Amino acid sequence: MSKPILAALFLLAATLGLHAPVRASQPGASPAQQAGVSFALERCEDVVVVTEPQAPPEFDENTDCGWLTVPARHADPLGPKIELGVVVLRANAARPQPDPLFMAQGGPGGSTIESYLEEMKDSPIRTERDIVLFDQRGARHTRPALACDELDRLTIDTIEQHLTPDEESRLSLEAAEQCRQRLIREGADLSAFDSAENAADVAALARALGYDKINFYGVSYGTLLAQHVMRDHPNILRSVILDAVAPLEGSFIVESARAEDRALTELFNACAADARCAAAYPNLERDYFDAVARLNNRPARTFMFDLETGKGYHAVLDGDVLQSLVFQALYATELLPFLPYAMARAAQGDYAPVGNLGSLFVFDRSVNSGMYFSVMCAEDAGLLDQAVDDTGLRPEVAQRNARDQRDFAALCRLWGVDSLPDDANVPVRNDVPALLLSGRFDPITPPANGERVAATLARARHFVFPNVGHGAFRSEPCASRIVQVFIANPEAEPDASCLATLDAPAFVAPDEIVPVPSLIRLTALSERGRRELAALGLGLLALLSAWVTIPLAWLVRKLTGREARNLPWLAKLNPWFTLLCGAVLAYFVGMAGAKVADLIAREDYLFLFGLPAEARSLFLLPPIALALAGLMAIGVVAGWRGWGWLRRINRALLVVAAAVCLGALASLGMLL
Repeated sequence: MSKPILAALFLLAATLGLHAPVRASQPGASPAQQAGVSFALERCEDVVVVTEPQAPPEFDENTDCGWLTVPARHADPLGPKIELGVVVLRANAARPQPDPLFMAQGGPGGSTIESYLEEMKDSPIRTERDIVLFDQRGARHTRPALACDELDRLTIDTIEQHLTPDEESRLSLEAAEQCRQRLIREGADLSAFDSAENAADVAALARALGYDKINFYGVSYGTLLAQHVMRDHPNILRSVILDAVAPLEGSFIVESARAEDRALTELFNACAADARCAAAYPNLERDYFDAVARLNNRPARTFMFDLETGKGYHAVLDGDVLQSLVFQALYATELLPFLPYAMARAAQGDYAPVGNLGSLFVFDRSVNSGMYFSVMCAEDAGLLDQAVDDTGLRPEVAQRNARDQRDFAALCRLWGVDSLPDDANVPVRNDVPALLLSGRFDPITPPANGERVAATLARARHFVFPNVGHGAFRSEPCASRIVQVFIANPEAEPDASCLATLDAPAFVAPDEIVPVPSLIRLTALSERGRRELAALGLGLLALLSAWVTIPLAWLVRKLTGREARNLPWLAKLNPWFTLLCGAVLAYFVGMAGAKVADLIAREDYLFLFGLPAEARSLFLLPPIALALAGLMAIGVVAGWRGWGWLRRINRALLVVAAAVCLGALASLGMLL
């Protein structure tokens, strides 16, 4: 299976008329006219266009959308242009605060609009101030968008192949070169996509929308962008929030091995300090790295499902891929409670849990790779050849990250964009009120980064969340409350008392899970999952028809006096076996479906691995249904000679329907 040419490529960072200032300026103009800059309102459906199977977003009447047109290079306002998609969630208050909240997603290359549109619609922040979402140049809702479909196709084409690291690197570089050549043919100036131009876009957008001051939130790469804005355009800022902080100095790519190693240590220590986790996984670190070594020596296969296309693959799983999946899972706060379980199952040779994690990450298309390459190569290319001090690091982590760093340096040489000037890597010094947020388990931007950046900011507050991975604002309610309080009054010390109520994640033990690894393909409606659901649904519907046909046939026989034959007792009991089998299966499917729906509604990622322990008794029902189906079949054989041809066909088809249901449950791993 082809792994990314650098793990950082797939970091998860790591989902209309404007209010008074915009109306005052009119679409396409601004209070202080900017050369080469304009803003035009458009239908939101024409700005935020999503591809299937994503459902199109819904926009309320208090939302405005449009295109911000900016120079590809701000130093050349009359030159080529770039268009950025913009969504403004107008404040609900009649007299909103004049300073909006601008938001910037990470990646770089992630879509801010798609990541934050749904959750910020009902944010308390929107009560008093506008929320401005814009895709950074090169991201999904921009023109041009620097997506590299060539790399996505490479993943699909090689996911079932076992490639050596050198083969992976060669193929990835070839795909990146194909992408580069295509983007250049399409007219993209790849050197125009960097943090300095991004920062100038922020200032241009603020002026085009008529805002004198803004509050700026950035996560992951968005924190780098925020620091560029703080240095180059400090006059537009009222406050900044840096979530999962990446310092300007140094390179998070170069430092990724130490950051990943630290996060793993935090995970192992947190499990050891948790009595239930320690009892369930007493040798977690040793067992995990034994699995890494075993898989690198002899790769295995596991099912992974492309959640966008619904297709399933027998993916090759080697030790490097296992490490990459655990690394990516450390980003997601919601997955932290399940990580020891998935790691321990892999150590025992059960790769379904990590395969389901792979379904989340391997096929992720949320980051436009071309933008990632342009921005990060301009930001860090001069630092990528630095020797890394791997003293004290786990050798498995150090070796994999060294290959990734080497490969990304080669890619930057191929991509060929201009580097930012040397002062771009100098820490920013600023007195704008700043709130910094870090997660204890963050595998790429550790809490120490927040301390480094806060040290040169005169009015910075830094908070570390003990239960968070990468990005606290959207995953921890306490962080959201602190952000709300800070934006309301950046000059005051925010109330962070909720931090004292937080602890490490509540890790899940094996006895808390009924393993059902097939749930992800059902909830994602994968190609195979759709077939299984169709078979189960049709079979169950046919089987439940017995609750109509059997009583009706009995009534007809009673009225016509045709029930006089002396049938074997198994034949006489066949109707009861049939009705009971249908009832048992219907109850099981209904209750299991309700539990899955509840997990999804609560955004509980347990559905990736199975059902909660209280569902264990529910799984007594499929074997009972299997026994009843067997008795149904025996009853059909026993009554065959004594029944008329119509009853023979009906009862035989009901046995087939029961077999179809049970076969579907067996395919889903739910039968025994």
